[in-house]
Amino acid sequence: MVNSKKALDTVTFISLCVMIFALPFSKSILEICFVFALVSWMLGKRLSLKPVSTPLNLPLYLFAFLALLSVLVSPSISLSLKAFFSKTLKMIILYFIIVETVNSKKKATAILTAFLFSAIVVGVDVIFQLITGVDFIRQYSLCGGRITGPFNNQNNLAAWLMIIVPLFSCFLYFGSKNLSKKTKYLLFFLDMILIVFLVLTCTRGAWIAIILSLILTGIIFKSKKLIIITILAAALLLSFTTKSVKERAVSIVPVSGAPNIRVTLWQEAILIIKDFPVLGCGLNTYSITAPKYKIAEGGGIYPHNSYLQMAAETGLLGLGAFLWIMITVFKTSWDNLKKINDKFYNALLIGLLAGLFAFLAHSFVDTNLYSLQFRFLLWFVIGLIVALQRIAIEKTEGSNV
Repeated sequence: MVNSKKALDTVTFISLCVMIFALPFSKSILEICFVFALVSWMLGKRLSLKPVSTPLNLPLYLFAFLALLSVLVSPSISLSLKAFFSKTLKMIILYFIIVETVNSKKKATAILTAFLFSAIVVGVDVIFQLITGVDFIRQYSLCGGRITGPFNNQNNLAAWLMIIVPLFSCFLYFGSKNLSKKTKYLLFFLDMILIVFLVLTCTRGAWIAIILSLILTGIIFKSKKLIIITILAAALLLSFTTKSVKERAVSIVPVSGAPNIRVTLWQEAILIIKDFPVLGCGLNTYSITAPKYKIAEGGGIYPHNSYLQMAAETGLLGLGAFLWIMITVFKTSWDNLKKINDKFYNALLIGLLAGLFAFLAHSFVDTNLYSLQFRFLLWFVIGLIVALQRIAIEKTEGSNV
C-alpha cells in the first residue's frame, strides 16, 4: 500500500513538472497532464476529495459558490455549467494538487528546473523565429515584426515572460549565495535574453507591469541593486530597440480625437456590469452578451480587461471573491516571509510573488485570466507559492524544536 501511494505521488509530481515545462508549447499536453495528475492524486488519497487546509480555502470556496450561482442566472446554462467544471473547478483542484504534492525542497527544485528548461526551449525558439521568421515548434510567424515564439501572438509571450523574468531575476538577486558560479552565469544570461525578448514583444502593458513589479519588489525587500538594475536595464534596452518599438513606447496615450478601441470595450463591459451588478450575466457568457451592448464598430468581443470581464460574468461579488483570494495570497506571503530564514525559499517566493503581481497588473489591459494556458499558469503559481510556504514554515518550526 505504501509503495503504491509513493508511485501515485510520483506520477502526480511528474505530471506537474511536464505541465509547467510544456505550458508554452501545447494546450493538449496541459490537459493530458492535468488528467494524469488528477487521477493519480485522487487514487493516492483513496478517492477522498477532502482538501488540505490552507489560508485560501474560504475565499476559494466563496469564489466557486458565486461562480455556480452565476450559472443559475445565465442565458445559456449549459455553456456556463461547462465552464464551471472545465475552468473554475478544475483550476481550484489544480491548486490543491500542487499544494499537497510539492512538499519538499527536492520537488521545489525540480519545479524550478522545469521552468528553467522550458525557458531555454522558448529562448531557442524565439531566436530561431527572429532568424527565419517562423518558430520551429508551432510554425508561428513574426507578427508585424514582433516576436511570438511558440505562442499565437506577442501578448501571450509577454504574459508568460512576466512570470518567468521576475522569478529568475529575484532568484538571482535574493538567493544567489546558494548557487554555483555556472548556475549564476546561466541564469543571468538567460534572464537578460528573456528581458530582451520582452522588449521585442512591443507589449507596452507588459513593460509597465514588470518594471513596476521589480521596482516595488526592490523597495519592499530593500534591494537597491534590484531597483538600479531594473531601471538601467529598461533604459538601456529601450535605447537600442528598433524605431517601431520606440514609437509604441511613446504612443501609450492616444492622439486627441483618435478612437481608443480598448476604452470603448471597457465602456461596453461597464454597461453589462450596470445591468447585472450582483451575479453577472452568467459564467462564460460574455461573448454572447456583449454584442447587445456594442457602442462602436470593431474591437472584438472581449473587453481586454480581465477584471471587467469577471465582474460582467460573475458580478461584483464574483470579482470581490477573486480579489479576496489574491489579497490573501500576498498578505499571507508577506507574513510568512518574515518567519522564513531559508534564502532558497525566500528567493523563490519573492520571485513568484513579483511575477504574480506583474501578471495580475497586466490583466487590467489583457485577457490573461481567460486564456487556457494562463489559467493553468496562474493557479500553478498560486499553488506553488502556498506549497513553498508550507515547506519552509515546517522546516523553520522543526529547526526551532
